[in-house]
Amino acid sequence: MTKEKKSIDPTTVIVAVIGLVGTLAAALITVYASRPDPQPTPTPPAVAVVVFTPTDTHTPAPTDTVLPGADTSTPAPTDTPAPTSTFTAIPPVPIGEDWPQGCISSLWKPYSSAGPVDALEKDGCLAQPVNVFFANSGRLSFLYEARLSSAEVQGLFAPIPASSGSVSVKISMRDLNTSDIWIGFFAEPSIDSRGLLMTIPSGNVSERPFVAWQMPGLDKITTTQPLNQGSGYGIRFEFDAGSVRAVVLPNVFATNTYPIPSAQKWLFIGFQAKNGNNRIDASFFDLTIGN
Repeated sequence: MTKEKKSIDPTTVIVAVIGLVGTLAAALITVYASRPDPQPTPTPPAVAVVVFTPTDTHTPAPTDTVLPGADTSTPAPTDTPAPTSTFTAIPPVPIGEDWPQGCISSLWKPYSSAGPVDALEKDGCLAQPVNVFFANSGRLSFLYEARLSSAEVQGLFAPIPASSGSVSVKISMRDLNTSDIWIGFFAEPSIDSRGLLMTIPSGNVSERPFVAWQMPGLDKITTTQPLNQGSGYGIRFEFDAGSVRAVVLPNVFATNTYPIPSAQKWLFIGFQAKNGNNRIDASFFDLTIGN
C-alpha cells in the first residue's frame, strides 16, 4: 500500500460550515417561534386625588364681655317670646252695684222649684232675662203670668260676703194676683235649707201685711198688720255668724232671732206662683248690704 499525504479540500470545509450555520439558524427560529407573545405591561388604575381646603366653621359665641385689647363686644341675642293671646276674665259685678248698671251680677244663682234654670254669663253679668227677671232703671223687675196645676217658687239667690251685718231691700208691686212675694235669708242657695222667710201674700197691692216663716217647711211664725205700700214695702235682715232676724221697715215690726248655722248666708228674692191663674207685676230696688 502506498502512503500518500492527503490535503483538505477548502471547498468541502466551506460547505460544511455553511451547513452547520444553517442548522443552528433553523434551530433558533424554531425555538423563538414556539415562545408565547409578550403580554403588555398593565397600567395602574387612576387614583382620584381629593384636595381638602381647611375652613373655619367655628362661630364664636356672642358675649358681652370685652376681652383685653378688644374694642367692642358682640351683645348676646335675647329670645323674643312669641306673642300669645291671653283671656282676662271680667270679675262679677258686686251684689248691690249691679241693678243700677242694668246688670244682674253673675254672683246671683237662678232658682226654680220646677227644675234647673239656664243662665249665661257675660262681662260679670248674667244674660237677660234671667228666667223672668231683668234689670232696668236700678230695679230688678219681672212680669209673670201663668196658669199652674201646682205651686212653684222662682227667684234668685245671692251670696252675702259679710259674716255679720245687714241686708235691706224694697219691693214695689203693681199686680199681685194669687201669687206671693218671697224674700228670705238662708244657710244655702235652696229654699229647703235653714232660713227665715218673709212673704207678702196676694191681694190688694196698695195695702199688704208681711208674714214670717221659719224654714224649711214653711213653719209660720206671725203675720203683721197691713201696711201701706207708699213708695215701696221694705224689709231688712240683721245677721251674725249663726243667726238672723227680720225687721219690717220703717222699723214697724221685728221677728225674734233664729239660728242659721252657716258662715256663708244667702239672700233670696222671688215669688211663689200657686195653683190656678197667676199674674205678678213687681220690682225690687234699693238693695243695700251693710256691716
